Amino acid sequence: MKQMRAMAVAVAAGLLAGSVEAGEEVAVELPGGATMEFVWIEPGTFLMGSPFEAPEYRYASERPQHPVAITRGFYLGKYEVTQAQWTAVMGRNPSYRPGPDRPVELVTWDAVQNFVRRLNEAVDDSVYRLPTEAEWEYAARAGTTTRWSFGDDESLLDDHAWYIRNNDPEGPKEVGLKLPNPWGLHDMHGNVWEWVEDWHGPYSSASQVDPAGPATGTHRVVRGGIFNGHGRHLRSAFRGLLEPHLGRTGIGARLVLETALSVRRGSEATSLTRESWGRIKAGER
Repeated sequence: MKQMRAMAVAVAAGLLAGSVEAGEEVAVELPGGATMEFVWIEPGTFLMGSPFEAPEYRYASERPQHPVAITRGFYLGKYEVTQAQWTAVMGRNPSYRPGPDRPVELVTWDAVQNFVRRLNEAVDDSVYRLPTEAEWEYAARAGTTTRWSFGDDESLLDDHAWYIRNNDPEGPKEVGLKLPNPWGLHDMHGNVWEWVEDWHGPYSSASQVDPAGPATGTHRVVRGGIFNGHGRHLRSAFRGLLEPHLGRTGIGARLVLETALSVRRGSEATSLTRESWGRIKAGER
């Protein structure tokens, strides 16, 4: 993976209007010394799901298309969680195809929750989490209404995603090698499926504000598609599902850094610990 641009992070008790610009990137040092990069996603509205046109590309679970408002901005991982990041925090690498800069795979939804819990314990606060399904699709679309974030022309997918037509030898590839979407997020199409927070359930045609999915269910949602998937399964609207206790090859994650952040540019990533987080929330620098 190309060298990461480290940025220092200062976390304030509340987010001042205009203090974070759309697309602003931050890097945070995780427990164990690995670094994770995040991109600021502005609040906004979008149409979630698929229209009824082009039925060969649409599935019933993607309908009805409905308006969604995301009222709070958030930081989303610039890349999928890598094996190096997972190993630094968890002490082991469950992936079938090892490589430090490849996305971690073979992780269950439950295991990702343990990963998140360890990150949050390091700062003694609820800072990290999975994105909701709505947040994920909002960020994947990045202001677009097309099948993929780059448009409707599947011939361009090779520049943006690892999938069945370019994945030789088969398996997840190092994160960040394909072009990002318009908001600077890499591998939102293809490479590995990404767990989201929600239970899988049917859509409603009603407008939604910060939806969090059903209260209960049997399967959690996965998004984004996989390295051996077809292009139609890599669309921004496509929904996969899997039981939360199952981990399969090509199943990974991408995290949200959910906190009010103001950015102080620098040359090194900030290490978030109980002590530094406490000082930051208290307004110290």
